[in-house]
Amino acid sequence: MTGNLVSLTASSSYPKPLTYAMRVRALITASLISGLLCGAEPALKISVYATAGGIQGYLKTPEQRQRAAEAMRKLGVTRVVLEGRRGDEYVAPEQLKELRGQFSALGLESSGGIATVPGKAFGVRNQGALSWLNYEAPASQKGIAEFFRTNAAVFDELVVDDFYCTMDTSPESVKARGQKEWGEYRRDLLTGLIQPMMVQPARQVKPGVMLVIKFPQWYDGFHMYGYDPARMPASFNKVWVGTEVRNPKTQRMGFVQPTMGYMNYRWLTDVIGDKVEAAWFDHIECTGQNFVDQAWQSVLAGAKELVFFNLIDVIQGHPGHEPFVKALPELQAAARRVRGKKLEGVAYYKPAGSDPGDNRYLMDYLGMLGIPVVPVSTYPSKSRSVILGMQAAADPALMEKVKAHIKSGAKVAMTASLMEKVKAPAGVVRLDMRTFSEQDYRDVGEWLLPPKELAWMKNMTREQADALRKSLGVKLSGPTEIAYYRFGTDEAFYSFRDEDVKMKLKGKTVKVPAHSIVWVKP
Repeated sequence: MTGNLVSLTASSSYPKPLTYAMRVRALITASLISGLLCGAEPALKISVYATAGGIQGYLKTPEQRQRAAEAMRKLGVTRVVLEGRRGDEYVAPEQLKELRGQFSALGLESSGGIATVPGKAFGVRNQGALSWLNYEAPASQKGIAEFFRTNAAVFDELVVDDFYCTMDTSPESVKARGQKEWGEYRRDLLTGLIQPMMVQPARQVKPGVMLVIKFPQWYDGFHMYGYDPARMPASFNKVWVGTEVRNPKTQRMGFVQPTMGYMNYRWLTDVIGDKVEAAWFDHIECTGQNFVDQAWQSVLAGAKELVFFNLIDVIQGHPGHEPFVKALPELQAAARRVRGKKLEGVAYYKPAGSDPGDNRYLMDYLGMLGIPVVPVSTYPSKSRSVILGMQAAADPALMEKVKAHIKSGAKVAMTASLMEKVKAPAGVVRLDMRTFSEQDYRDVGEWLLPPKELAWMKNMTREQADALRKSLGVKLSGPTEIAYYRFGTDEAFYSFRDEDVKMKLKGKTVKVPAHSIVWVKP
């Protein structure tokens, strides 16, 4: 490292005789004390989501609940979301009320939750590849309304997990769609059902009940399956965001770039505003490092709360728990550090409801190339640099805005796919970057997440990455798989690499250790 350019928060070290439990208590105590010294409460709240099946399997007896509370405390958890319904998995309101009371006595807050998925005795399954609901079916609407009516009597807050979507093509949906495109029809349907199916039943029982909707991480697919972040949040008090990228090197959950959660959270925040509050990620298919990566991307994106899915993993244990606890004081400090800071860098323009074409999730890959991406939903006329993928084609006035932007001296880059669709003016930088076609998805049976690894991303050299950054006005040299963030005068690198590397930022060398965050003061 050179001079005082870089400040690193060193991980705490302990003498070997201390047990893991003792280390956990010490680290959490240090984190809480740090938060209290800087404000009334810690900058980062930790919660856990308990599925209905998990409740029935792990929270039946007082002894099991005590054990669960201890497991949660070790991770700094202060609130548990108790799910009452997940298809045929069901917990009666009376049992939820008992659980809420016991957890309150153990010092834990409680909220309620639902996963709107079909079961043999709940709702009607949609006609489509994924197990979602047919929302035209009266049984689906009636079942969800009944949940909100009964659970509002138990909890002051109810959370809708990220299955509020559909791909139904049944005869009743075909008839209801009329002349609309499928995506438009589904967005109108699901947005229109929120009030009669969720809000009104809940508030008839408890007028002040708080309602939360969670959006999944597949932001470039929302418009196709009913999610409408521009309209839906008006009916909710809070929005939670999926940042669960899991393991980027496996097929099961998609070859998702670890920056996807960050991009999703930032873009939804730009669309929705201050209602966005918490980031939600899970243990599924995660190594210990994957789990901590999710936490860091969530905090850097601005999350005030982390929600772990799910309680079963918290009770059984996971390789990511110990490194998370070790990182918790730094995560708390980072949450405080980025709070309220304006994100700076290269804007990526994605209007709400826009189709990505073959630039799906391109933001995630740009982030892995060291581009300080700023996801935006309105044209960034004041940004000095902007990338326009196929999503930008949804803006009917795009070319007028681009011409004015170039005239102001800004750097405007377009992907090759967009340039094939529109007549780009002189001065536009061409980016030969494509991600996935619809055929790529069908070839592997994937619908939502990246279906394969991209050769151009995997094989990009440092020299090629440097040339790309330079074309966008980014004064940075270094290898890929190092994400770069700019928060006003605070800048940071986060490494997804297994070895230490050196980056050159504005002519100064910065050492970035493997799998670490490095804060940089210009």
